[in-house]
Amino acid sequence: MLRPNTKETPYLTELLERLQSVVGNTYRVEKELGGGGMSHVFLAEEVELARQVVIKVLPPDMAAGVNKERFHREIQLAAKLQHPHVVPLLTAGASGDLLYYVMPFIQGESLRVKLAREGELPVTDALQILGEVVDAGHAVVTDFGVAKAVTASSGSSSLTSLGVALGTPAYMAPEQAAADPHTDHRADIYAVGALAYEMLCGRPPFTAPTPQAVMAAHVSETPDPMTKHRSAVSEALNALVMRCLEKKAADRWQSAAELVPQLKAMATPTGGVTPTGTQPVTAVSAETAAQRSHPVRVAGLFGLASIGALAVVYLVMHQLGLPAWVFAGAVILLAIGLPIVLLTGHHERKRALARTTGIAVATPASGVLRWFTWRRALTGGGLAFAGLTALATVYMAMRVLGIGPVGTLVAAGVLEERGMLVVADFEDRTGDSSLSTSVTEAFRIDLAQSPVVKLMDASAISQVLQRMNRDPGTRVGVDLAREIAEREGVKAIVAGDIGTLGRSYVVSVRLLSSADGTELVALRESAEDDAALIGAVDRLSAKLRERIGESLKTIRAGEPLERVTTASLEALQLYSRAQQATQQGEFDRAIRLLEDAVALDTAFAMAYRKLGVVLGNSGAEQSRVNATVTRAYQHRDRLLPLERYLATAYYYSEVEP
Repeated sequence: MLRPNTKETPYLTELLERLQSVVGNTYRVEKELGGGGMSHVFLAEEVELARQVVIKVLPPDMAAGVNKERFHREIQLAAKLQHPHVVPLLTAGASGDLLYYVMPFIQGESLRVKLAREGELPVTDALQILGEVVDAGHAVVTDFGVAKAVTASSGSSSLTSLGVALGTPAYMAPEQAAADPHTDHRADIYAVGALAYEMLCGRPPFTAPTPQAVMAAHVSETPDPMTKHRSAVSEALNALVMRCLEKKAADRWQSAAELVPQLKAMATPTGGVTPTGTQPVTAVSAETAAQRSHPVRVAGLFGLASIGALAVVYLVMHQLGLPAWVFAGAVILLAIGLPIVLLTGHHERKRALARTTGIAVATPASGVLRWFTWRRALTGGGLAFAGLTALATVYMAMRVLGIGPVGTLVAAGVLEERGMLVVADFEDRTGDSSLSTSVTEAFRIDLAQSPVVKLMDASAISQVLQRMNRDPGTRVGVDLAREIAEREGVKAIVAGDIGTLGRSYVVSVRLLSSADGTELVALRESAEDDAALIGAVDRLSAKLRERIGESLKTIRAGEPLERVTTASLEALQLYSRAQQATQQGEFDRAIRLLEDAVALDTAFAMAYRKLGVVLGNSGAEQSRVNATVTRAYQHRDRLLPLERYLATAYYYSEVEP
């Protein structure tokens, strides 16, 4: 039941007289200030303290079901609340069907008067007021706890059980309008939403000719979106207010504490608020953040960043001579980083999309999800690459200082830089001795490119064998190589072998101390077939050069073995056999073998140069010699530096003197 019309003067006069009679000489009632929904508000003076107060009188119908003593106790509890921006309850009383409470009089304009004068408020002003109301901030909140006191003091014959709804119709939650006895604090959240709606749209969510019709609308109708009435309201702000106005209390914000950060965020320049008469701000919004976290965009940017990172790593690796595993490590880190970045983008997008609906999703303080933020993802990636850099730095330092298994033999003092090595003929375990001879020759050619060692060439070895009263063409096995090294003061020899594993080849090499045969280094490489054998020898030689102490930068800068020899294993075999024939003085046989070799590979510069030398030494026609020397000169870019100089010198001495 609602109170009688406030315009009925006899009723007001009678009510004022009754109130004065009840409060006696404690208060002097002066005049009515206006109604507050279902109450009458009177200005009075507290006689003893000579201060102005406000006395609010509840409708007589409400007093009927209230236990006066319990009401007084509930008011006492509400009065204990002390907050600088909540108007305190001074006292309360009940006499018959007259229920009242007293509060200090606050000088100033009420929000109701402001709304009546201005209609809708600027969005920023409305947000500020809402934030202060929800947080009990600078705006002053009145009647706090009164409704609870009335309800709690109603006993089993509660007001709601009698079908009496307590509140102001324009701001009543559906459960209040329906007199639900389980109404709780979430009805206040609904009232905040209704207040926000009115401040922003200049009208409450529902209007109707009678209070009963307004309450019915709260129960059964859905309010229009605020954006329909005012374009300056952002989607985020609209979503926040509409969630306050949900019919079911469980679907609303569950506490004022949830609303405070939302309103504060929206009150900032990046909060998605568009002041009246302006265009939407260009600051980064939640919608933009969501777009930036789209998985396709994240994957694309990560791909571009990965290409750039790998390019830098590759460049640095080659410039500084870092090991190949640094690049492989970068690839692995990026492969691990891709799902992490995509998951981070997924969760950041979810948070951004939630903010577009007015819901701020905070980063979890614990659990796995707390790691999926852009800051942590980028920090983690940076730390991972920093770790890779540190590992590479330690590796290079140990290598240069000769520490541990990665230290080079030169740095450790086992070998001298530019020291001499003897390469023994490789052992054959394939059944084709010409294959082992070719692999030995190829390995010698490649190892000869190293600036940190010198090889005893075939001519020098032949001379040592002659001094040892051995045939210059004798095969140099491991034992003979050690004997030669000891005689010539060479500290180490290189021994190797080639075998088969199914249809593949396995090439092994060992660096041995010439003094006692101690194994200093042992390496191996495999080749799938004949065509891959030269590449395997090239890799094996590079590994040995690295372990001895050559910079990876110079190793990578060197020409591939097939570039300075031939890609044809058969041509290389013919060349090796020609070398043996030359050492044995079989020049005609050597010439035939070399001619067959260049027929297989017409760019085999080393074979052309050797053929020119053999033709010249055997007294062949000068035109034939010149043609061969010219071909060697034309392909001189496919020779080792020393061979290139010899080919050039021979050309200018024989063809263009």
